[in-house]
Amino acid sequence: MNSLLSLFVSFFLIGLGAFGGGLAAVPLIQHELVVSRGWLSAEEMAKIVAIAQMTPGPVAVNAATFVGYRVAGLLGSAVATVAVITPAMALLAVLSQFMARLRSNRHVRRLRGGIRAGVLSLLLFAAWSYGSSVVTGWVQLAILLGALAVLIGFERKIHPIVVIIAAGVVGLLIF
Repeated sequence: MNSLLSLFVSFFLIGLGAFGGGLAAVPLIQHELVVSRGWLSAEEMAKIVAIAQMTPGPVAVNAATFVGYRVAGLLGSAVATVAVITPAMALLAVLSQFMARLRSNRHVRRLRGGIRAGVLSLLLFAAWSYGSSVVTGWVQLAILLGALAVLIGFERKIHPIVVIIAAGVVGLLIF
């Protein structure tokens, strides 16, 4: 039962701090699961993020489901998943009552601008952190830069799964 409570607390905190979407939550997930709890290694975390991005649904929810299952089985999976979405659902319920008034408030607009800048810093840190553990050679660096160039060149007109599959095929052919 202790592991279920630990799962709930960990993923509730992740859900509480996951402003900006799934990828913004990656540094929080990494800190909580790799550094604080030791449930995953950095390499396992990178694999979970990759799998969570390829599967339907938010990254944080997919990661919670997988890690919950790994730590405490099917019940752990359910507990972690519910925990990670609870803060957002509660906040949504409260904010929906005030959204019309808040949207035009200049302080709220400034706050959102600051939060977005902070989220970008978290994303860049996550990219740096994962890049240093995943890219271990010139070939992987070339695949990374090539995939990034394709994404930038197409400006979101190419589906991410196409980039992931293409990078996998290139890796399969080269390695």
